[in-house]
Formats: sequence, structure tokens, C-alpha cells
Amino acid sequence: MSENAVGRRQALRGAGIAAGGVAIAGLATATPAMAGNDNGLLGSWMCVRQDDGTTDKIRLVLSFAAGSVIIEHDISPAGPPFTGTWSQKGKSFRATFWTGTAGDQGPDSVGPTIRVQLRGALSHGMISASYRFTVFAPGSETQVVESGTGKLTGRRISA
Repeated sequence: MSENAVGRRQALRGAGIAAGGVAIAGLATATPAMAGNDNGLLGSWMCVRQDDGTTDKIRLVLSFAAGSVIIEHDISPAGPPFTGTWSQKGKSFRATFWTGTAGDQGPDSVGPTIRVQLRGALSHGMISASYRFTVFAPGSETQVVESGTGKLTGRRISA
């Protein structure tokens, strides 16, 4: 199997995070009081996700930053980082994040892009969420080539 095919498979496997087709709109961001609260989302979480219909469990770090920035990175097995935005209302949260992949012609060629839409909740110091991922054809934001759903759970990472 070619190196590009292996990379694409890893990227598509990475697409299935959680961390997530639900429209993300109109939710309030975390308030300053919530940001200082140990029960808030700010910070990083060690998570495990599983795409529906598979037995593979992927370990990842999901980071919620001020300014509504979210970063997701599969670490076992490793995958490309995803970046995007998040919002929180009470104990519920939503996020949308994206990544790109290299095309078949090498690392500088245009490949598929992947969007994940995540819906979750914070409860007793743990997060849980369901997600929908969508893989778009190279150079397109509308032509879907693959999609799926899954679930994730996680715990806060201590410094």
C-alpha cells in the first residue's frame, strides 16, 4: 500500500472525532466566571473516541481555549491536528473543527478536507459527546465523499 494511501486512511480515521451534520449556531461562549471554575471546559482533556460501526478506539487530546478556540489531535494512533471553534451553554457544549489532508500527488497537492461537528456535556469532571464527521472532495466545501458518526468520553488533563 502506498504511503499516501496509508496517510489518507489515517486522516479519514482521524475525521471521525468527536469531538463530529449538526449546524452550530447561536450559543453563548463561556463566561469569565465559568472560565475560572474547575467545572468549566477550558483546558485540555484526554479522550477516547469510537466511530459508530467500528471497534477501533482512538485516544486524543481535546483542548478548549479562550476566544472559543478548540484544538483536537489524535495521539494513538497519531493523526493530523484539527482546529475550530466551540461554545458552551451551562453544562452543554458544541464545537466545529476542520483539518486538511495531502492529495494523491504528494504532500503539496490538494487533498480532502474534514469537518467534525461535536455536541457534548460536562458532568462530574468528565466530558462526553457525540460527533458527526464529513469528508469533502479536494478543493470543495460541498461535495461529500464520506461521512459518519461516533462518540467520545474524556477526563481533564492535570498540569
